[in-house]
Amino acid sequence: MKKYLQMLFFSMISLNLLATTHQINAGGFYYMPEQLTINLGDTVVWINDGGTHDVNADINSQTGASFNNPVSFQSNVTSSSGAVIHTQVFTVPGLYNYDCSVGMHAAMGMTGTINVIGT
Repeated sequence: MKKYLQMLFFSMISLNLLATTHQINAGGFYYMPEQLTINLGDTVVWINDGGTHDVNADINSQTGASFNNPVSFQSNVTSSSGAVIHTQVFTVPGLYNYDCSVGMHAAMGMTGTINVIGT
């Protein structure tokens, strides 16, 4: 049991040491990059380039249906240029879809996808 706990502890430390922080910029009807592939344990930070935006990975703003993401999340709305809109650490692998739920932003193309790979 002790050996198992040691292995688990060192695995968690290794995952944290290898984790990367990725930035997605949000602005006039865009997330850039629109598609991103990251590793399990990585962090994504969304930055507001200007305008009023959020990060919605819960309910699709266009269809009203769940995105069915491995983990759902929803940020607050911000209109402060240069502000962090949302920070998410991805601890469950899979495909994550998200959009901006402000006004008609999603319908105007403000959508994104993150593919989290790893075990």
